[in-house]
Amino acid sequence: MQTTIVPGISMWSLWQPDRNLFFNSFFVEGPQENFVVDPLDGGEQVMEQIAARGGIAWILITNRDHERAAHAFVERFGARVAASERDAPLLRVPVAHALRDGETFLGATVLAFRGLKTPGEIALAFADRQTVLVGDALVGNPAGSLRLMPAEQLQDPAAALLSLRALRGEEPLHVLVGDGACIFEHGVTALQRAYEAQRDVMVHRINLDELAFTPVGSGRYRCEDAEAGLLVGAQRLGYRVTRLQPGAVFCPLHWHASEEELFIVWEGTPSIRTEHATWRLRPGDLVAFPARREGAHQLLNESDTPATVILISLEDPDRDDCFYPDSRKVWVAGGQVMLRDHPALDYLDGEPR
Repeated sequence: MQTTIVPGISMWSLWQPDRNLFFNSFFVEGPQENFVVDPLDGGEQVMEQIAARGGIAWILITNRDHERAAHAFVERFGARVAASERDAPLLRVPVAHALRDGETFLGATVLAFRGLKTPGEIALAFADRQTVLVGDALVGNPAGSLRLMPAEQLQDPAAALLSLRALRGEEPLHVLVGDGACIFEHGVTALQRAYEAQRDVMVHRINLDELAFTPVGSGRYRCEDAEAGLLVGAQRLGYRVTRLQPGAVFCPLHWHASEEELFIVWEGTPSIRTEHATWRLRPGDLVAFPARREGAHQLLNESDTPATVILISLEDPDRDDCFYPDSRKVWVAGGQVMLRDHPALDYLDGEPR
């Protein structure tokens, strides 16, 4: 096996002369248990290397055509098999766990796709490693680039492309592929180029009813949040949509030093609290928040019906500081550290005397 630049992930490959590319398999050191993904028959050498690293507890299969040598790894290590709920019934090897879209399993988030070669094609997203791992969803060929499989091999090419944008939403630095050459360090760029190469689909469009909303927060600070900008390839602006239930608060009162924001009320009557007053809004309202103290704001829902708000902002995380007037905190350089805004330190504090 060959170690990769991705922490805790190694790979082994077999050359496919008929396809003129490598097929790849991956060994992943998990937070509690190790596992392999789409295991090829790498011979006794690979088996011994895996055993020397503590063996594996699971085998993850990204699609029905990547069952490969899974049975041999089951026999050698007593590992269990996990596959998507749609492809699991199509495998020969018994499946111990059916993976669902959005599920977190062994430290990875499952991303399920539509319209690809098999009904249950999935990918794995490792947020802590800035990495996504795909099986047949994308092919690394020519080396240094990504492409979709030929349209005639896909169930629905347009649906496949649109669903694959979920990979872009993970902002991956690395894209590991089951077929072809993996992409290291330039994952987002390679994904975007692959999407934009498809001329028959408007990849920079998404409808609100196509967004996946996820519960975020707890207590009074809670919402259902959906990422939009990353999915449509936005680079300088951030687009999100949030839903607030009655009594919910989106965030504390705050203002940004670099990132200007715009909120558009889509439905409901949420409120905006500033340092001077609280204002009830209505559908169609556009509210600007300049990047200075006068732009301090807090989004909340004081009404008795849900509210939906579209959030647009300038993306400048490396330079942006965010200030919280109620608690007198400052979030420095895009969230690298949170501090009180009134440390009152002596000029020579901590310096050699």
